[in-house]
Amino acid sequence: MDKMTLRAGLQCLLLACCLLLGGCAKRPIDGDIEGYWRLERFETRADGQVHRCERIFYGITRYVVEVAERQGAGGYGAFVGRFEYVGGSSRVAMKDFRQRAATSDNGRPATPAELLPFGMDATSTEFCVVVADGDRLVLESSYARLELTRF
Repeated sequence: MDKMTLRAGLQCLLLACCLLLGGCAKRPIDGDIEGYWRLERFETRADGQVHRCERIFYGITRYVVEVAERQGAGGYGAFVGRFEYVGGSSRVAMKDFRQRAATSDNGRPATPAELLPFGMDATSTEFCVVVADGDRLVLESSYARLELTRF
């Protein structure tokens, strides 16, 4: 094999590696929705009552959502569920919540009562995205309107 053929083969191999490695990145579907959020307050639609939240956080990624109280006095715990977009970025669903364990879930399904402090009254909730500008996220379900800020 001559040097020219060897050089061309190595260049093709290098180009193929660059193309393959560049396509492996998992980017957010919508960076204005996915990320880490603090739940500031939520308003229940039935009675218009505003619930101020302390140390309640949401972590939203492509397929997973975590809701948790971090170092708060409420003892609400942490839950992991499935996250999905419903027909684009204008509607999202959070469902199949389970109690959080060390690095995953412990298999025990969350109850609707356990999710109330997080602004949800069911283990499967669909939200309309009212505002998603990267700094604020406002989600509205049949139960409540959630106001979150990025941190």
